[in-house]
Amino acid sequence: MSKWHEPSDDCLICRGSQEVVIGVRERGPYEQLHDYTRVLFCAACDVGELRTFSYDGFVVFGEEDDVMVWSSVLSASDVSRLRSDFACPSPLNHECECAQHIRAYDTSVKANKTRLPEYGPGRHSPAGRTTVTVRVTDGLAEFC
Repeated sequence: MSKWHEPSDDCLICRGSQEVVIGVRERGPYEQLHDYTRVLFCAACDVGELRTFSYDGFVVFGEEDDVMVWSSVLSASDVSRLRSDFACPSPLNHECECAQHIRAYDTSVKANKTRLPEYGPGRHSPAGRTTVTVRVTDGLAEFC
């Protein structure tokens, strides 16, 4: 993967480094493909984020962007809930196929997220970003 397409997990508000709290799912990085869904937390801003990143090097010019990012804000209390109630002993293992990781992925796909530009000043703006919450259903954390 070229450096131009490497994802950034920097905070969308302060541009600082964020902690990866949950590795929900990831494919790659491969030369022509990399996508992931992660829960991130910025201690400086005391805010979390549900982020989905997609790089598709097979996109035909003009069809869609080859790099796309979707983001939704998570409150610090929801990040704490994930830390304590995520029912998998390996929350960073994005390859895990346990019931908890599957539920997290399935509900993250349905969660309302804002599509952001991967590059440029619009990427670092909290304006208009959606918010998602976390609840525990049948012992599994999920996004709603």
